[in-house]
Amino acid sequence: MSFKTALVLPLIAFTLLAGCDKPAEQKPVAKAAPSPSTSYLETIKARDKVIVGVFSDKPPFGFVNEQGHYVGFDTDLGKRFAKDLLGDEKKVEFVVVEPASRIPFLQSDKVDLILANMTVTPERSEAVDFTHPNLRVAVQALVPEASPVKTLDDLASKTTIVTTGTTADIWLTKNHPDWKVLKFERNS
Repeated sequence: MSFKTALVLPLIAFTLLAGCDKPAEQKPVAKAAPSPSTSYLETIKARDKVIVGVFSDKPPFGFVNEQGHYVGFDTDLGKRFAKDLLGDEKKVEFVVVEPASRIPFLQSDKVDLILANMTVTPERSEAVDFTHPNLRVAVQALVPEASPVKTLDDLASKTTIVTTGTTADIWLTKNHPDWKVLKFERNS
């Protein structure tokens, strides 16, 4: 047996035995709090409408067509939520969100849920809950075919355009704070 083992084993045994001389303290058992999802679901049912945050300018996901109707993949999902929760796909109200307003709208209860593509990040996961992804995409830079830009680092001396609050905006701001980034609130 090594010297370290001979020294550590008695300390471990003493520590384990030291906790055995007192009975465990009885702590009062807290009553389970009502489930937030249950109470929020009841709020939606009492209101008889689900309020969904969507983009208005991102076809085919969510946009307003020529007739002024919300259409697209995200709005179809919103209608399905209304049908499943309230029995009628017309019991949905769409609220226009921008990338930077998605989380604040959820946190302030302006909307019940967001159906406007959002990348799951650790920071966002601390602020809101996510479902399983329904789409996987990548952030890409678009340049003309004849452009001298061939790698990400080639953009360092260029002006890069992003939409405020998007994954590209957050990533570029964090990883390349010295780059010139021009931010717009909307895609259109």
